[in-house]
Amino acid sequence: MAINLNPIGTYSTGIFLESAAEIPAYDSLTQRLFVANAQSASVDVIDLSDPTNPVKIGEIVGSNFGGLVNSVTVKNGIVAVAVEANVKTDPGRAILFRTDADFSTLVQPEGNFPVGALPDAITFTPDGNKIFVANEGEPNDDYTIDPEGSVTIIDISNGIENAEVVTADFNAFDDRKDELIAQGVRIFGPNATVSQDLEPEWITFSADSKTAYVSLQENNAIAIIDVETNTVTDIKPLGFKDHSLAGNGLDVSDRDDAINIANWPVFGILQPDTIASYEVDGQTFIVTANEGDARDYDGFSEELRASRLLLDPVAFP
Repeated sequence: MAINLNPIGTYSTGIFLESAAEIPAYDSLTQRLFVANAQSASVDVIDLSDPTNPVKIGEIVGSNFGGLVNSVTVKNGIVAVAVEANVKTDPGRAILFRTDADFSTLVQPEGNFPVGALPDAITFTPDGNKIFVANEGEPNDDYTIDPEGSVTIIDISNGIENAEVVTADFNAFDDRKDELIAQGVRIFGPNATVSQDLEPEWITFSADSKTAYVSLQENNAIAIIDVETNTVTDIKPLGFKDHSLAGNGLDVSDRDDAINIANWPVFGILQPDTIASYEVDGQTFIVTANEGDARDYDGFSEELRASRLLLDPVAFP
């Protein structure tokens, strides 16, 4: 079945190649679109009541509440924004607004909550009772400070004014490092504990709002959280992809100025960024966008060109 998509309207920030329109969240109650603008460290508020003529009507400026805006989500007339600290290894904030607020002026949030270091994604449970924030906890460039990754959970079931904030951390897995590595979870940062090395990226849920699934991109794994108890119950490695098999080809050169997708005798790792989920016949399926993301810092890098690798001459003649 053919699907035809015809654009009927366009909004442009006028900024090219600077992540100026990164994550959109639409509110059907107000017909407003909230767009994370990484270039201006803000959320652009766009009126879509006339979809043929989208108009920016205001913004939420991240610097009023911390530093860069990393994510935005909407549900039940509430817009939630994840804001990292000016120093990314410091704790960030989650700020909540009513979607019908007058964003043409500075609006004070309905809720302003502390979260972990580098909050990278924010999302509601399907029932709207809780907000989950994936705190990536990236190290600084020198790799001398490496915050623990975690997930902040904001329970708004009794209203924003009575919200309860808890943290689901990975401390219970710190003494299981060798076990996790043997299973295939990538834990490799210099002198890092399990909690420091795990870097939550994105979150999705089962349809009944009882289970959360968190992508751990650099670690090539997914964490599972019990939503009712706010605890991490398991960490599942995602394994490898055999690029020698039919259908698993890849373009291995970034220097030949050509597209050359072919099979090669190498394995790759999935390292998903955004994840989503859906349910069929009572079974939950998870969809992952396997972006890949090597660590490359001044103090530590895992990136090397193949020509610089010391390979076994027997295995690789």
